[in-house]
Amino acid sequence: MIRNLNQDDFQNWSDFYKAPMNAKILDTLWTWIHDKNHVVNGICFVLEGKIVGIAHYRVMPKPIKGQYIGFLDDLFVEPDYRGQKIAQKLIEHL
Repeated sequence: MIRNLNQDDFQNWSDFYKAPMNAKILDTLWTWIHDKNHVVNGICFVLEGKIVGIAHYRVMPKPIKGQYIGFLDDLFVEPDYRGQKIAQKLIEHL
């Protein structure tokens, strides 16, 4: 199931970052995702009651086309769940 990230997802969501990350950066990104006036959004793929994939995206203008396009900032699927086309389903959803 694909859905928007909600406030209760913070701990599960923050565990996805294996790169060096501090609490300030995580809190800032989390705030952006839940701010309806900010361009960054987040969705997740839930399987067996657990978030196993995430995608952060935003709408941005493409001047050469005179239109808005989607930009995928982050896409990650837990290693144990790879090979199940979860990333493909997240991208298709967007």
